[in-house]
Amino acid sequence: MKKVISIVLVLAFITGPTPGVAKTKSVACLGDSITEGIGLPDMFSNCYPAQLEKLLRQFDPNWETRNFGATGATVLRQGDIPYVNQSDYNQALASEPDVVIFCFGTSASRTNNQGLIQEFFVSDYIELIDAFAELPSKPKMWICYPLKAFSTAFTVSDEIIKDQIIPLIDEVASEKGLPVIDLYSAFEDSPHLYHSDDGIHPTSNGAELMAQIIAAFITGVRATPDFNSDGIVDSADICIMVDYWHTDEPSCDIAPPPFGDGTVDVLDLAALAEYLFIELDMGDPTLVGHWALDETGGNIAYDRAGTCDGTLSGTPVWQPADGMVDGALQFDGVDDFILISIISPLLNSIEGPFSVFAWVKDGAPGQVVISQRAGVNWLCADTSEGNLMTELKGTGRDISILSSKAVITDGNWHRIGLVWDGSHRTLYVDGVVVAEDTLANLEVSSSGLYIGTGKTRETGTYWSGLIDDVRIYNRAVIP
Repeated sequence: MKKVISIVLVLAFITGPTPGVAKTKSVACLGDSITEGIGLPDMFSNCYPAQLEKLLRQFDPNWETRNFGATGATVLRQGDIPYVNQSDYNQALASEPDVVIFCFGTSASRTNNQGLIQEFFVSDYIELIDAFAELPSKPKMWICYPLKAFSTAFTVSDEIIKDQIIPLIDEVASEKGLPVIDLYSAFEDSPHLYHSDDGIHPTSNGAELMAQIIAAFITGVRATPDFNSDGIVDSADICIMVDYWHTDEPSCDIAPPPFGDGTVDVLDLAALAEYLFIELDMGDPTLVGHWALDETGGNIAYDRAGTCDGTLSGTPVWQPADGMVDGALQFDGVDDFILISIISPLLNSIEGPFSVFAWVKDGAPGQVVISQRAGVNWLCADTSEGNLMTELKGTGRDISILSSKAVITDGNWHRIGLVWDGSHRTLYVDGVVVAEDTLANLEVSSSGLYIGTGKTRETGTYWSGLIDDVRIYNRAVIP
């Protein structure tokens, strides 16, 4: 439904920031193995500093981050692995960053270091901070609470982290006048965001959450204010904010970062307007396949992220005004589908984490939204209740189908998705986790894709309804 945007929204846009001379803005991420990205399938692209850079570049392409994490390192100068003795420390100083993120504390909780905490933690942390405060770049700095530990692996103690280290970090922050980023609370109820074999290091999804929270502090707005989870920040998100004006709706309370102030008001509007002003015309480099299905005629579904265009078969009907994100495509459930015959450029860019999402409406049990030709059905409705399921699985013993209890064939619009973060397979419906399991690898072949029918186009698998905005990412997306 179309809505009239009030004058305050217009003013928010026209008073947005004025682009200036391009200048690289650098972030130095200091920490231990959690910062370094140990345990991730591709630590260089999935560690939180790398994911932070992707988020920051949505606001300004001149942002860059550098990972100065060192496995096992602690701020304790008499500890077992002092950070100041690592090459990463000197390299971080030499980079003269504009922003410094300190994320220490987990390693200090190890058995070998516990006896040093009360006497030396505060003074040693302050000495580390002072070294960066004295740089010519005069960086802006934040101190992070360490993540919650869900095990005692590596002799790490969550009790020490919570009862000793976090209060001492507050003391450091107070003495130096620095803001604190509370990562501990964000992960306190999220063991699924950790590698199951140690309970200390986050998965790719966990690293992404770290990046989102830290980006919110650096930019002043939560990343990303996509309120309707359609993958685009646009006027529809503005309308949603207007609907919740002067309420305590948490999804729209985006300022001040990262969790708002309890009221949707002009602060949130200004934050959203700033994001829109900078972001609207910028692409997401991790979006490797995007069939918007917004065409108004013809038999080609264009790939807006690459060169893997699809060809319509049967008589599917373009619906320019009936989609969730602009237009959509209507499938008849008999013989309509899209064939994407060449997907090698897309798959060549998928190394590690993987996500696929689509908007769907109507359909029936047993029907398929996305499949791989002569392969497996990626996203489909089970044959009994119409619940979301996937057959996209791993090799060897990782062969189980993942099913949910979330019905997607009830006649309403739903955004469905599958995410693999390198160790977990997760199904989403409307931004909510509806099924999850552990998966060590993912088997994706080089055969073409079908949109709107099953892997062998058998009768009963053709989708009878609307499909809109199909997206494939080479990262683990948290909707």
